[in-house]
Amino acid sequence: MASGIVAPMVQGDDGSWQLQTQTVTSDSLTTKTKNNNVIDSDMFLTLLVAEMQNQDPLEPTSNTEWVSQYATFTQVQQMTEMSRSMDQIRANSLVGKEVIMKVTSESTGEVTYKRGKVEYVQVENGKSLLVIDGGQYSIDDLDSVISDEYSEAYDQYSTWIAKLHALPSLQFIDETYENTLKELFDDFYAMTDYQQQYMQTYAADELAMFSEYLHALELYGIKFEEPDPDSNKSATLDDLLEDFNSKMDDILDKLNSLAGASGSGNVEETDDTEDTDADEDTDTDTDTKEV
Repeated sequence: MASGIVAPMVQGDDGSWQLQTQTVTSDSLTTKTKNNNVIDSDMFLTLLVAEMQNQDPLEPTSNTEWVSQYATFTQVQQMTEMSRSMDQIRANSLVGKEVIMKVTSESTGEVTYKRGKVEYVQVENGKSLLVIDGGQYSIDDLDSVISDEYSEAYDQYSTWIAKLHALPSLQFIDETYENTLKELFDDFYAMTDYQQQYMQTYAADELAMFSEYLHALELYGIKFEEPDPDSNKSATLDDLLEDFNSKMDDILDKLNSLAGASGSGNVEETDDTEDTDADEDTDTDTDTKEV
């Protein structure tokens, strides 16, 4: 069983857990674009020359201080370029993976989310943009990277919860809902250990409600038996090899038995033939004596 589920889930007003999948606005991306207008080396040199021209002639700035300022700017610029390169490497590694982007609206401050698979990476003005469902999202807005296992667990969760919420209130449950509850029962026990743990983490209230539904059916004499855990375990390679070797041993034993029985039959047949020949020789000798 998998452990330590850390999920990008939010709890809604009704208390239920929901994956962060709301539609994202482009406010955050616009903000990133606006903030991309940084000072380059040409602009810095222009400002430096202007500062030199307008300095106080009575207290001029030393040459060492000019060089120090330019060296500091150069270091900052190199660090910025290195950061962009790292962002591009990180963005490229996300292609084909499912992610959740977190975007804050510049106008309202509202936080929204977008879940989807990264189709490709587009670079604009040195900034890496993740393309998800045709939309562009800044790498800075990356909130979570989720595995296929987690994504499947969430899909199972969503489907199961939707079926459960489609049922009427507990007071209206009777034997006519046997098939529907049996389907929910089978769906839950058909889940993997990871998916069941996910359900127990984020659907604890719904599972308790489902248990009450099952108890209501028991009043009508309807009870579902939990499947044997061992029967749901998939056979491992070692199990398959052990089963194969066992069957091969049985086949070899049968072949050896057949071979042994065949050899014993040949020996008995040979003895019978020798006895018959000996009797014929005896009869011939007796006939010869009588003549």
